Amino acid sequence: MVRRVAVVGAGISGLAATKCCLEEGLEPTCFEQSEDIGGLWRYTEKPEEGRASIYRTVFTNSCKEMMCYPDFPFPDDYPNYIHNTRLHKYIRDYAQHFDLLRHIRFKTLVTKIRKRPDFSATGQWEVVTQKDGKEEAAVFDAVMVCSGHHVYPNLPLAHFPGIEKFKGCYLHSREYKGPEKFRGKKVLVVGLGNSGCDIAVELSTVASQVYLSSRRGSWVMSRVWNFGYPWDMLLITRFWTWLDNFIPKAVSDWLYVRNMNQQYKHEDFGLMPVDGALQAPLSQRDAGGDRREEEL
Repeated sequence: MVRRVAVVGAGISGLAATKCCLEEGLEPTCFEQSEDIGGLWRYTEKPEEGRASIYRTVFTNSCKEMMCYPDFPFPDDYPNYIHNTRLHKYIRDYAQHFDLLRHIRFKTLVTKIRKRPDFSATGQWEVVTQKDGKEEAAVFDAVMVCSGHHVYPNLPLAHFPGIEKFKGCYLHSREYKGPEKFRGKKVLVVGLGNSGCDIAVELSTVASQVYLSSRRGSWVMSRVWNFGYPWDMLLITRFWTWLDNFIPKAVSDWLYVRNMNQQYKHEDFGLMPVDGALQAPLSQRDAGGDRREEEL
């Protein structure tokens, strides 16, 4: 019988996993390597090793109705799309409301997770942790890994011949915190994902020139959709899911392109996605709530 559960990470998923364990009468222990909860959404002035990093002006891409915990809605005075500081406060309020903090071991790094020698009979795991230079091992009946993603940056310098002779600076969006150091400079942003677009727009207010490079193109859309509603409340619905499963793919692709081109025609700006960008289900396309790490 599963009783003791190890939860790795105290971000949005780790906190929800801890709460669900408590509701099922289990005994969760959540391990968090940093000093606070929030994971991706806890802003720090400098990137921390082994943890995702965001820039100062990050807002959510999913509206508050679609992003909240179902049993803990956002306060009414919160805007549709939320700044990272407010979202982090909401996460802290959630943890305090459901008394989750006492189940979290902070500044504790999980270094190994391995099956016990008698795993075939017991299903138990050995979890090895490290805190203050001391290593400790404990046995758990189950493990839930909620360590998140966007932790390790992809900076493919081998694909940029001559980069070693480049006299300017280059960095990954993980290291970007604000536009001040780029004032008056000419900047190339590589990547047309959420982070790339955000950073390019922000840099355009201070840099002398900003170039945005995209290999495959992308759908660029407003957070505010038809009739002033958030985009995800209108596009991620049961109706669109049913329609996507019911009508031929060619028709659903046509509808999707028509919707995406309502504000402007992507072809006119060289933004039309290529390489099968329409293969995802209609109700799932562009539905990203987390920040995506792009090359910069």
